[in-house]
Order: sequence, then structure tokens, then C-alpha cells
Amino acid sequence: MIAETTNSFTPLLTSVGFGGIAGFLIGLAMRYIIKILAIVAGIFFAALAYLQSQGILNINWEKLQTLSQPLLSSLTNSLNSTGTGTGHGATTAAIPNILHSNLPFLPVDMGLPLAGSAGLGFVFGLTRGL
Repeated sequence: MIAETTNSFTPLLTSVGFGGIAGFLIGLAMRYIIKILAIVAGIFFAALAYLQSQGILNINWEKLQTLSQPLLSSLTNSLNSTGTGTGHGATTAAIPNILHSNLPFLPVDMGLPLAGSAGLGFVFGLTRGL
């Protein structure tokens, strides 16, 4: 009786475990990539400021701000959008269908357990790390 119950929960536990570990590793990688990019950008702007203070470069900071403002505002708006299923966020509606049953190599219909554990692992990897 216990063996039958264990065998029926094995695919679910496997998908939850795999999703959690994969999500954690992706979140951890994203965390390190974001840190590296922030450090590189900071060093770049510090170098620009230093070269300007030494008189080597002349940077028009106001023009740089006016050129970068539309890009940054559109990036902020796209990150803050909820994705209603129409327009720009329409591609996000197809993700559950991909996870649901379009992956023939997966042994069981993963769906919500895989996506939920991967999301939780991603957030944990992104916020906590090693």
C-alpha cells in the first residue's frame, strides 16, 4: 500500500524537485549577471567622470540624459507591465501551454507543479543565493 502511494507521487515530486533546482540555478545565475553588469556600468561611468574631471573628455551630461531617458522609461514600463494577454504582453500567455503538455520528453504532465516550483526556486536563487 505504501509502495503504491509512493509510486503515484514519484512523478510529481520529481517535477517539483527538478523545477525548484532549475529555477534556483537560473535565479542564481541571473543574480551574478546583474551584479557583474552593475559593476561594469559603474566603473564605466566613474571612468567617464574621472576623465572629465581631468579635462581629457568633455561630456554633455544633459544630452546624455535626454538620449537615455526614453530608453530607460520604456524599459521600466515593460518591466512593470502585467501582461494582459493582448499587445506587447501577449507572448506571456503561451508559456503555460509550453509547460503543460508540449514537451514530449517529459514523463508526466508537469504544468503547475513545475512552473510553481521553478518560480519559487528562481525567486529564492535571485534573492538569497549561496
